Amino acid sequence: MAFLIERGRGRTGRVLLLPVALLLAAGSPVTAQVFKEYEVKAAMLYKFAGFVEWPRSPAGAPLCIGVLGHDPFGPALDQAIQGKSINGRPFVVRRFKTGQGTGNCQIIFVSSSEKKALRGILDRLRREPVLTVGDTPGFCEDGGIINLELADNRVHFQINPEAAELARLVVSSQLLSLASIVHGGAQ
Repeated sequence: MAFLIERGRGRTGRVLLLPVALLLAAGSPVTAQVFKEYEVKAAMLYKFAGFVEWPRSPAGAPLCIGVLGHDPFGPALDQAIQGKSINGRPFVVRRFKTGQGTGNCQIIFVSSSEKKALRGILDRLRREPVLTVGDTPGFCEDGGIINLELADNRVHFQINPEAAELARLVVSSQLLSLASIVHGGAQ
């Protein structure tokens, strides 16, 4: 089974398939539906939180998902987390402009609009307990933790385990088994 992802405007856009192994692993019911690319990526950000352990996580404190730079999600990210929690921790979404600090977010999606400043952003966050996620080519190689990419008509994701370890994050072996492993950029 797979989710269908619609790219472009209208039904004439290319349809991409997303493997649902990640969603099945989390016990979610799955049906074939049509989604836009960033609706699926928003759902993945939410799901990733259930497969990562952060150090010093106060019980009940909200999990913050931040978007740095241009927001490609629109309302999709807010809708994906609305009314949801993981381990008793509700979600909040914050949006940050270029050059603005990212506060105390546990997950930061670095928009492709930040490509020129990517290395500096990742250097600044490298040793912070922050799950950095992007969808820019070379994101993991530059020290990001998870990169979402469209390839072979599917949304795939890469994980840089060394970058996660440097950030003091524990990534579930279930999530690692579904990802392409990338090394580099975590010095």
